[in-house]
Amino acid sequence: MKTQTILTVTTILTAFFRVTASAQMTTGSNMEDFGKAFGISARDWSVQQISCSQGANALWPSDNATFTFFLKPGRPYQGPVKVDVIQYGTKGKPGDWWRPVVFKIADISSSTVEANIPAEGGLVTVNPKIGDAFGGYALILDLGERGRAFGAACVRVPAPEPGREQFPTYAMDLGWPFEMSPAVFNVFKRLGVKGARTEGGYNTIDDAHVDWAMENDLTLMLTVGCGRTPGSQQPLGRGRPWLRPSGELIEGVKEDLAWLPSFDPEFKRYLKDVLIHHGWPKGPVNAVELWNEPWEGVSISGWGADCLRYREIYTVMAEAVLEARQEAGVKVLIGGACSSANTRDKLFCDGTDTFLPWLDFVSIHYQPLAADPVLEPKWMNRKGEYGRVRVWDTESWVANSDDRVAAVIASMRAMGQDRTAGIYAGNVFTSQKPRISGKEYAVAQVWAPGAAVAACQHFIGQRAFKEILFKNGLPWVFVFDGLPERMGNQRQGASNPDDGTVVVTGDLSASYDKNRLLFRSVGLAKDARMELSGEGGKFIVYDFYANPLPSVNGKIVVPLNQLGYFLRTDGSPGSFDQLLGAIARANIVGVDPVEILASDLTAPIEARPTLRLKLTDVLTRPVKGKLTVKIEGLVVEPSEQTLLLDGGESREVFVTVSGGAARPDNNYRLLATFDAGSDGTVVHAELMHVNWIAKRTITVDGDLADWQGIIPQTSAQSVATSQTEKAYLPFKNWDGQGGEGATTAWLAYDSQFFYFAAKVPHMDGLPRFETRNDDDFFYPEKVTSKGKELSWPSGVRRYSYRRDFEIPSGNGKHNVQIAFNVIAPEKKEHLQFPPGTMARFCAYFDTDYEFALNRVGEEYGGGTEIFCLQRPGMMRKHFFPRQPKAPIDGGPVKGEAKLVVNDNGVECAIPWSTMPEVKQRLDAGQTVKFSLRVNNGAGAFELAAGRSVSKDNCFAFHNDWSTHWANELEFGAQ
Repeated sequence: MKTQTILTVTTILTAFFRVTASAQMTTGSNMEDFGKAFGISARDWSVQQISCSQGANALWPSDNATFTFFLKPGRPYQGPVKVDVIQYGTKGKPGDWWRPVVFKIADISSSTVEANIPAEGGLVTVNPKIGDAFGGYALILDLGERGRAFGAACVRVPAPEPGREQFPTYAMDLGWPFEMSPAVFNVFKRLGVKGARTEGGYNTIDDAHVDWAMENDLTLMLTVGCGRTPGSQQPLGRGRPWLRPSGELIEGVKEDLAWLPSFDPEFKRYLKDVLIHHGWPKGPVNAVELWNEPWEGVSISGWGADCLRYREIYTVMAEAVLEARQEAGVKVLIGGACSSANTRDKLFCDGTDTFLPWLDFVSIHYQPLAADPVLEPKWMNRKGEYGRVRVWDTESWVANSDDRVAAVIASMRAMGQDRTAGIYAGNVFTSQKPRISGKEYAVAQVWAPGAAVAACQHFIGQRAFKEILFKNGLPWVFVFDGLPERMGNQRQGASNPDDGTVVVTGDLSASYDKNRLLFRSVGLAKDARMELSGEGGKFIVYDFYANPLPSVNGKIVVPLNQLGYFLRTDGSPGSFDQLLGAIARANIVGVDPVEILASDLTAPIEARPTLRLKLTDVLTRPVKGKLTVKIEGLVVEPSEQTLLLDGGESREVFVTVSGGAARPDNNYRLLATFDAGSDGTVVHAELMHVNWIAKRTITVDGDLADWQGIIPQTSAQSVATSQTEKAYLPFKNWDGQGGEGATTAWLAYDSQFFYFAAKVPHMDGLPRFETRNDDDFFYPEKVTSKGKELSWPSGVRRYSYRRDFEIPSGNGKHNVQIAFNVIAPEKKEHLQFPPGTMARFCAYFDTDYEFALNRVGEEYGGGTEIFCLQRPGMMRKHFFPRQPKAPIDGGPVKGEAKLVVNDNGVECAIPWSTMPEVKQRLDAGQTVKFSLRVNNGAGAFELAAGRSVSKDNCFAFHNDWSTHWANELEFGAQ
């Protein structure tokens, strides 16, 4: 849910989720190559669709449709109006979520009607021949020498599953109140989309049009925002933007619209009444959540209050739901808060489970391959009438073109998302309400991505995700169980074992950043494919629009590219198990045979350390080849060896450094080559290092002379601003935000301390977070607006942020973070991966201990502070102003800990009592996993960035919404 500009209380609209920011979403005629694909050339005339005989512009098989247009020729026109039907599609741009490219597929038909239209305009009705193939079509009107104009966009799609669903697995957003019409709701029904998110703030239920929702089998999740709360119920009588240091309001920017606590009882009364009358099953409302993107500090949708205010309103919302459930028997879920990090920070930061009974779902936004609520045991093991906490994606619009939809929806469901969004509604349909001659018409243009959405609903829909079939190789094969058998209008009982669906894609990097993927280094040829027996027509492959693809010499051939393909059977008994068996035996062509991961050396060169390589046969068949290993400047044994790997097998291979000298910069060029003959050759090049913790007592005084002779770490690489952060705060200027500067670090230890030192580009003066005055971040008693003094209501906590928060992680500033990963995955407090998947498929909890090394600004008393950001037993949090503390928590490291910052030199000692599990591993002669992050303003450097054993993983460091690389670099110790 996004808006572009700030809305004051007196002009608040009732939906905060339709983006108008041109720098972000691109839809409709603004899509790239729109005019080129359709040959748009109209001069001095225009056309507007005013009706479609089917309602929305979506046709089911065998449907015909009549379209009526209002054509305004500018000057009288008498003659033929030609209507061309063009089949077209949209495709995504690499690395871009928001700007689809339109391309022409084929000319389908042309028809002509004679017209006599006055200059002020007239109606033209046509009955064009739309193609039988599923997909997107455009109707282009042609007036000969006067050019061509776009008339309408429609799709042909499979007929959807009938009836309502209490908890749909896919949903889209409804629009602004002025966009609502029966045609908009009809889009959902005709595409088979059974869930929607809409504004549910105070006095806005009429804008949700619950009657239209019921008519179109649509459930509604209400996002409770400010709605039409009277301005008198706002502190100061208005929204509250950030303040200048003088206390003057900064007009024209985002505002806090959280109402006064005195309005809570009226809000509760209103919401309870809505749910009693419109809650499931007698109405369409199946869930409520509190606010859209209620980030700390500032958000796009009118939240800028402290987490205490959020907890207060959330409690009131939950009470309204509970009372409506009891009094009216409605079944409505309670949830929030638009990201898992936000939910932890706001509701679970105190270490208690007070809000757990009131958290029926966690809504997430822009967490690609990071739907991590499914990894929280207490959420997944929750008991009661509504069961475990559900994971609902309510805004992760990353698949805004036809080609990405199937792969994104399948992979989102594999992550454990019970409900997906995935596609921005504006890329699926556009609401139009033209007024002609005093009469308003309702039109819903349906764009080509709508056909891909309908295909997913047809083939995936309410089917439960079962597993990723190949858990240690490619291609990506997502398996979904069948639906229960239909009993009248209901599906009941056990799932039909032969109604399952398989989604296959060769490469997920069009949908997600490649650095987040397993097997990201595995190459695919342009003609890569999976071949399996068609079993005489028993198995069928479909494209992402749901069109069947022909078999080739009796074989099913699935292209392995960035597109998603559906595999189904004819439904005969035992056919789906036979399909899975055929896929497991399939011939994979054009895919690199192995993946090579290289681990650093964990002892000095003179100790003749061992290099560990992990080779994985990513195919379904055995692979034999010769492995050659070279490290520039070093001698390794064996330099060559022959390996035979079974399909899907991973094996660790070791080579010993038997000669050569250590390099002062600790950088060693590795070249590992696996020659598998006809199966292909894989070459892996990586800069390797000696990861070593010296045993030495360091005097922590800022003089780095004590570190002479200790092996340095010089290879931290730059990391970029994450797509998630850009999506959370799209109104920020992200252009040109990157830091520069080299870093060098050293590690040591003795019986009492872990020592760390680094040379970094700069160190800011940050607050001393131990004594941070949290009230400084919020409104004072009196402010000024355009020269007028305004007073905060007496006796009410001043909860609106006056400026951006500062938190100890230091992201966006200049400081250092260090982190240890030492507890075995099976012993960590979190689950490691969603059911049916495998380790590291998506985000996972790796770091056990994390510390921020901060210089304290002179205005805060000077000196330094070591702040523990993560340790075992604590709920992950970000230490926002006024955030409640927990019995087991982070905080300043006291006692004998010491940190000295001297110019750009950082030196510290942390007692082993602060992180005993790290010391235990060193005492046992085991390696530890360690990483560092140097925050360099808007940019940052991380030690694990770009390394083959690592991947993009948000939990390696704080903040959760920033780009981080998994804490997987192993260090040996002297």
